[in-house]
Amino acid sequence: MENGLPALLIAAILMLSTVFLARSGFTGADAIGQSLRQSEIRYEAKSRTGLTVTATSIDSSGANITITVRSDGQTPIADFAGMDLVVQYFGETGTRFDKWIPYTIGGLASNTWKTGTFTNDVFEPGILNAGESMQVLVRVNPVVGPTTTNLAIIGSEKGVTAQTYFAGPP
Repeated sequence: MENGLPALLIAAILMLSTVFLARSGFTGADAIGQSLRQSEIRYEAKSRTGLTVTATSIDSSGANITITVRSDGQTPIADFAGMDLVVQYFGETGTRFDKWIPYTIGGLASNTWKTGTFTNDVFEPGILNAGESMQVLVRVNPVVGPTTTNLAIIGSEKGVTAQTYFAGPP
């Protein structure tokens, strides 16, 4: 009897520690499973999103660039503030500029971009759906130099990118 009580106490401690250890293992496995599910959802949205640049133009001042983008995917693009626009261009003196250009609502200020005209926008106006096109209006400062070759990269909030080369003003 004198050994029974300590043995019972040791057995209870072992059982409790086994339960706590198993619970923390299950919690960790659940966290990994949730993370994998979220990753799969993001990957699926990315794989169903497609962008294609169909046209690019620049005005004679070299400050205003217009890029026409078409949605080739099934996922609509509505969060324009979540999109990225990077422009790599050469200025009038030949200096290279690499700029991330933020989205703006309202007036187009220097080093900002906004959406312009939507084409074939029959479903959900103002949202870029499959088969629809939108103009990306960009204003840069300093201006793009004449007869230069430059690059613009547009990235959606889902992580899909499209790029285009554009010439400086004549």
